[in-house]
Amino acid sequence: MWLGIHLILVLIGMLCMTTEGEKIFGATLAQSLGSGVLATGIAGMALYLYVRLSEQTQNRLEVLTDAGIISVFRHRSVRIKSHYDERLRTAKRIDLIGLGLSSFREDYAREFAEWSRRAKVRILLLDPDFPTKAHSLADYRDIEEQGAKGKIRGDVEAFHKAIEGDAQLDRSRFEVRQMCSIPAINLLRIDDEIFWGPYLMAERSRNTPTLLVQRGGFMFDDLERHFEETWAVAVPKAGA
Repeated sequence: MWLGIHLILVLIGMLCMTTEGEKIFGATLAQSLGSGVLATGIAGMALYLYVRLSEQTQNRLEVLTDAGIISVFRHRSVRIKSHYDERLRTAKRIDLIGLGLSSFREDYAREFAEWSRRAKVRILLLDPDFPTKAHSLADYRDIEEQGAKGKIRGDVEAFHKAIEGDAQLDRSRFEVRQMCSIPAINLLRIDDEIFWGPYLMAERSRNTPTLLVQRGGFMFDDLERHFEETWAVAVPKAGA
């Protein structure tokens, strides 16, 4: 209704401005009135559009707030490492789900012992022999990522080797298990925030989008529950 009324005012103003008549100070009375009506109509339409856009923006903000989404990144891993660094520096709780986590190991293995002295750390890797060594999900994922077969298997083994060789690690506070399940997402929880994203066909996991969510939104609760359920059915590496 508001938009229709002001559209009519615009049309009336334009009509008046094209009407000839006796000129006063260089313009006809109709033209003078028309310019005022036109301005009023345009102002009303602009106000309407501003209010509607504000409502849409508010609705979108409410959706993000409910979900707890505070940022979205085009990639993950080394490309957003600075975001990890500032949070890991003082973290008290770290939960992680990945396939082989080669980049994470390369970036942070030297800090694992220090983390274990101040934080509770739980890491889930893909079991490279699940469901069987000859037909493992790890090898199939290598194919999906268009990588070399055995890449994920080698990364998992390298991760365990790095853990086993760290004599300074507090193993009561730093645990690693292997998932005997299909990995649905990658996930890095640091205290009350979670970085997470999907695995996509024909794309290395480090190149896929990542969302950052915080405690208080429903996505944090869902992801926290997902980690706990996955952790509960995972098994420690033999001899670790």
